[in-house]
Amino acid sequence: MVPALVLALVTTALASASGPQSDPAGALEVRIRAALQRIEAPGGNTPAAGRQTRELGNAAVAAVNGDVWAHGDYAYVGAWAEPCDGRGVRILDVSNPASPTQVATAAGYPNTSAEDMQVLSVSTASFTGDLLGVGIQPCAEEGFGGLALWDVTDPTSPQELGFFENIGVHELSLTDRPDGVFALLAVPFSEAVTALFFPPPRIGDFQLVDVSDPGNPVMTDDWGATKDGGFPSGAPFFPPPYDCSDPLCRGDFPAIFAHSASSSTNGQTAYVSYWDLGAVVLDISDPSDITYVGRTVYPTASDGDTHSAVANAAGTLLATTDEDFSPFTFGHLPGDTWGFARLWSLSNPSNPPLLSDVATPHSLTTNLGGIFSAHNPQFVGSKLYVSWYSDGVRIFDVSSPTAPREVGFYRPQPTFGVLAPHPIPLDWGVYKTGGSIYLSDMFFGLYIVAEK
Repeated sequence: MVPALVLALVTTALASASGPQSDPAGALEVRIRAALQRIEAPGGNTPAAGRQTRELGNAAVAAVNGDVWAHGDYAYVGAWAEPCDGRGVRILDVSNPASPTQVATAAGYPNTSAEDMQVLSVSTASFTGDLLGVGIQPCAEEGFGGLALWDVTDPTSPQELGFFENIGVHELSLTDRPDGVFALLAVPFSEAVTALFFPPPRIGDFQLVDVSDPGNPVMTDDWGATKDGGFPSGAPFFPPPYDCSDPLCRGDFPAIFAHSASSSTNGQTAYVSYWDLGAVVLDISDPSDITYVGRTVYPTASDGDTHSAVANAAGTLLATTDEDFSPFTFGHLPGDTWGFARLWSLSNPSNPPLLSDVATPHSLTTNLGGIFSAHNPQFVGSKLYVSWYSDGVRIFDVSSPTAPREVGFYRPQPTFGVLAPHPIPLDWGVYKTGGSIYLSDMFFGLYIVAEK
């Protein structure tokens, strides 16, 4: 467990040394803020647009918003680190999709953000009900980080169950297995920070935590790119050996760190997006002994930036998304574009072959009229849903994975905010369940969409 005071001192020291990008989460926030300042969108407020979709309803949620999840009749909207006011996860009743209503807040800790969350119905010896896991990151000197665990069996009255502390969970996944309920945590730069600023042992960026007893979460094992895989890791704002000076660290944000973690359907495999290292496949069948299986390898001219990695239910396909903001930076690779999605075969998980690129017309350009990078992906059957920032939610038929085909999209009407003085939507997360698609917009809140 990392004492909050020590964590605050480390965060402050890094920020003093290298500026805002030294904060593991802040490094990405700086990129988004910089991109917003250079948007060249035309004046006016463009209407919503879509194809093979229709909006069912929406709800304004206090900005700036993070990811979205839905469970039963309720949707969960996370909070970004700016403003750093501990807004936590906002819970909305969506039983009437035409009129979503906020009913509660969970994990609203001062000086923290709560960007990512999941809800899972579980039944263990210690807890039966709906378990909410929230990734908590410090966004001010007094903040702290870790995994917050809440009981949302009654979403109108969420109750805190427990907390697993580390330097800050960016994204997470929950999985229920015969041997317990586990949280897969992506903790950016944990390996570098614990190696450089804390006594041994080093703690890897990927952490597996047993949450079967939510009041007493316990880490069973961890994995780090350098200490366990022999790969470089870190970023230029760290001193050697975590300065990521290796050629594997590339592009406008040369870094290797865990950004997201997802589980296979059976909970035996983890897919960890490791930025410029690609998507790392880990065997977590023995929770006390995580082993490396393989990774996706980027084409030579790629910018890297693996934001997310998720497998389909059958475990045959892996989708990754690159959060690439190269059009707003200088010195990027010639011809580099916005980030897009990629499909990989899991027939050989030790070296997954690339099957195809999944893109929108905007993402293959350097268009500065919005932020046209892919963000979060989700498989549902033979379709892939991707939240695509200013391109809204994009829906692809991937039944032929070597030839993905866009079959629908929804782009909401943009709203104006302190950080977005231009008329662009900025859609963070997407979650499809039942007949509804839930879409979180950073500066508006929640949209509920259906396919025609």
